[in-house]
Amino acid sequence: MHTFHKYPGSIILSAGFGMKVIKRWLIFFLIPVAVSCTKTDHLSPDIPTTPLVTTLGSPDGAAVTKTIGANGGAITSADGNVSITIPAGALSGDQSITVQPVTRKLPDGYGRVYRLTPHDISFQQPVTIRMRYDEDSIKNTVPELLGIVYQEQSGKWFFSGEPVLDKVSHTLTITTTHFSDWGIISYLYIQPNEPLVQPGAHITLKVMGVIPESAPDADQVVPIYEGDAVNQPFMVPPGQLGNWNYSGEGSLQGDGNKAYYEAPGSVPHINPEAVSIEVKSKGKGQFILVSNITIDQEFHIDYLQVDETDMNTGGLNYPSRLWIYGNFGEDPGQNKRSVKVSGRSMPVAVWTPEKIACDIPTSGIYASGMVEVATATKSAGKLLNYWVVDMYYDKVESPGGALTRKILFNLHFRGDADGFLREGQAGMVNETDLHVNSRGLIEMPSGSFTSHVTADGCGDYTVTWDAIHNLEVWRSKYTDPGGFSGRVVHRPGGFDVKLQFIAKDALMSHRKYVDCHSGSTDDDVREDIEMQEFYNTVIPVRFSHSGSKVTIKAGAMPVKTGTGVATGLYFDAAGYVPANFTTQLRWDEAIPKYE
Repeated sequence: MHTFHKYPGSIILSAGFGMKVIKRWLIFFLIPVAVSCTKTDHLSPDIPTTPLVTTLGSPDGAAVTKTIGANGGAITSADGNVSITIPAGALSGDQSITVQPVTRKLPDGYGRVYRLTPHDISFQQPVTIRMRYDEDSIKNTVPELLGIVYQEQSGKWFFSGEPVLDKVSHTLTITTTHFSDWGIISYLYIQPNEPLVQPGAHITLKVMGVIPESAPDADQVVPIYEGDAVNQPFMVPPGQLGNWNYSGEGSLQGDGNKAYYEAPGSVPHINPEAVSIEVKSKGKGQFILVSNITIDQEFHIDYLQVDETDMNTGGLNYPSRLWIYGNFGEDPGQNKRSVKVSGRSMPVAVWTPEKIACDIPTSGIYASGMVEVATATKSAGKLLNYWVVDMYYDKVESPGGALTRKILFNLHFRGDADGFLREGQAGMVNETDLHVNSRGLIEMPSGSFTSHVTADGCGDYTVTWDAIHNLEVWRSKYTDPGGFSGRVVHRPGGFDVKLQFIAKDALMSHRKYVDCHSGSTDDDVREDIEMQEFYNTVIPVRFSHSGSKVTIKAGAMPVKTGTGVATGLYFDAAGYVPANFTTQLRWDEAIPKYE
């Protein structure tokens, strides 16, 4: 028997995907040619074959876990949109199965993406996955052109083969022998889907596709295998397409797989205006793809977004910046317009017909509240709310938890819980720093634990920690080394947060060893308190619902086990239990400042 020494740190496990290749039959819409096609045929030189690779999604909603055994069973996602049926004989014994919604990374996809775990499972019989689509969300394609795709841990996306379509129940169904992240995508669609434009605006419409690399360049039924890579979206060859159609008050010039639209000079009698194009397919028939274009002349605010990153370079000098998206018309001039927050005028840095930027305080009564945009004749208002989230980090480093590293994060957020950027609107802020009032607080009681080791180094190992009271680490910029910092991404239903934290030499640790036979050592060591396991991990902080006065929901990240014991403690291999050493991250519900 050997002494086992576990120390703080991260172990990364890479789970592979056991994939049984299953032949499917799938119909694609490709340029007709007069030659036969085989699996080794290639796409037209005009069609790119770059595989679609994206980052992995992060948890975004309630997970459902169920134990299913050798007799089979079924599990359904919390929202009812995904169900998995596991037949008898697919599993050799009891297995915990989890369905977890994650943030969508699929370009122009439909609905949520769902993580089915464990990823490394290989079923002995095919299991059935049924996904429900929302008919209202697929207006730029048709149900017959929808497919189910899955993502490997590498980030690469693959086709699952052609699903069985049920237009009555609005579902797509496939069978598989492995788990991964699954979502719905369209083989062919028109982009943009439902843009919002101003009178007289110009936009370009495109017909896009994501056929697999292995598909031949002919419009016919061809053998396709589960596991063919999904391509990056590309413009579909014109040979698959018919005429563009439009009968509105603006103008449209069709050009094969794209068209140029000019909105009328005022709001039309029929609004939105519909632009459509024919899709020709010998295999599945003909379809019409539609883009509904809304011409909006109403003075209004769509969305509010705060950039918390302090800018003091390149001629910029402001504590934080508020971006206001909507429809405001041309800038009437400095003396003929205003932006107010809680009744106080703010300096306007940018005014365009669709975006306004103004510099606002980071804290105080004028840092949030009702935002009012006004010209001499028009005005609009929207609420910029404020939340403070208490987030708890606990890293248990001894059995029973006497030695537990603790950090309380007070995270401050300003944002708009009522809506998001509309299609066609480009956000000016991708990521921003944490709000400057955010902080990490360390409040840890003293603790001690002794482990008795009988193997190689027989003796008693004792680690004692001194208490830490009210040690504050305030937010620094993300680009500053050390300390406490983070990044925030605005999402339609809340925020994605990434944190990094280290308090140098914050913990006084006493390490004592008493040999079984004679002698002892005693060391006093300063240790860092830092965030591990969830360092720079995307943390989904979500609103309770949509609206202007909503709470931020309580939540938690999945608990991680076997995450390291206190430095200075040793265990016999047989006595080490990974489940005793956990790292947890959870947060309380946060009430908005304005209710």
